[in-house]
Amino acid sequence: MSTFCIGCGREIAAERAELGYTYCTAPACQAEYRRGPTVTAVAVNKSGDAFRVAEPDEIAARAAAGEFATKNTGLGTVHETTPPIPAPRRPRPARPVRPAEPSWTPAQENIVRLYADMGLSPRQIVERARQNTPRLGVTETLAVRILSSARRSP
Repeated sequence: MSTFCIGCGREIAAERAELGYTYCTAPACQAEYRRGPTVTAVAVNKSGDAFRVAEPDEIAARAAAGEFATKNTGLGTVHETTPPIPAPRRPRPARPVRPAEPSWTPAQENIVRLYADMGLSPRQIVERARQNTPRLGVTETLAVRILSSARRSP
């Protein structure tokens, strides 16, 4: 059985007629008779819009029922006053940091650096210092500490 378009009178394809369409796919007939779902953007607080796809009558009924209205999310919450936040304490001004005084004498530093400039190792420096200046009491640990520190300004 063939069905004809209600707009222009052309024959409608059998598949289209089985789906329940009463109009053809011609642009003029589509523009006049097509009634489909409508996409409606619903504004949502602090996020992107939510989109609803439905028939225009359904959207209007849902909007009238208040489904898209702003929701009061504060219901049932108890707002308590918070205690005041104390003012931050001001930090004390930092004391000027003085470099620590070295625990060796200028004479010890001079002899250690002299022998180090000659290319001797800390162990060789101690041996040479014990031979030539035993009163200074240079040890291997002291020689390493002196050589690891910055030179004193004259």
